[in-house]
Amino acid sequence: MVVAGSATVGNCAERETKAESVWHKYFRKQAAEYRIVSTDEKLPPVKLAKDPVMFWTQPVRGGEDGAVFLWTRAGRPVVIATFFIWPAGKGVQAVAHEFHSLAEEPLDARRNKQHWTPPAGAVKYQTLTGVEAPAATAERRLLQLKQLSRTFDAKSIDAQMKDTELRLLPRPVYRYEPEAVTPSDVFDGAIFGFVQGTDLEVVLMLEAVHTPAGDVWRCATARMSDLALVVRRGGKPFWEVGKSEVDKPAGAYYCTTVEELAKPPAE
Repeated sequence: MVVAGSATVGNCAERETKAESVWHKYFRKQAAEYRIVSTDEKLPPVKLAKDPVMFWTQPVRGGEDGAVFLWTRAGRPVVIATFFIWPAGKGVQAVAHEFHSLAEEPLDARRNKQHWTPPAGAVKYQTLTGVEAPAATAERRLLQLKQLSRTFDAKSIDAQMKDTELRLLPRPVYRYEPEAVTPSDVFDGAIFGFVQGTDLEVVLMLEAVHTPAGDVWRCATARMSDLALVVRRGGKPFWEVGKSEVDKPAGAYYCTTVEELAKPPAE
């Protein structure tokens, strides 16, 4: 059985090859300062996952350090965020926080001056057709999840209309089996990522769901970039979004620069 809310740490290439940087430690502190709640008080509380699910660098667009965090409810991801630095000039790094809601209902997130209120329906699930039904065992379903992820491809499009193919990480960033108390028929799921360098640009969520007609796979995508993004499945259009505004605190996607520092504050 998959442990509810278990990160597949082996996918964190940065985690495997180097110790956490001083920036990573600072990002952990900042993530812990956010209070994220559901507007539906009947739902279980939203909790920050203990550890970042991946670390990254962005050699193309700039950014030496980034860390990806998840907030979950009863084991199922409801918010994904990346905290990162980018060069602001004269030896100063801008610290940015980038969020996307993965929840069905509205959320309220607060930290100091940051206040983010993503709406309901932040991601749209699509049932995957023409595929094998979810297997009976978690081990077999993991193989299916990997196979399904490889049927997708993604690219970003910059302001000059230049396409950049994004790389699919070979294994899940996060694997989960929601707890029974979750008001959902989801019984298995995983988050995969499309990256540039090792920077997460597109989130791909795959879930196994009980339905009256039988068990099915479904999928949703989310942006972790302000660039235009395109996802295809089997060579056919699946999801597309244009360039996004930043500093949009009422949006499903929210990215903002919170401060500029020469180095992280001393602990």
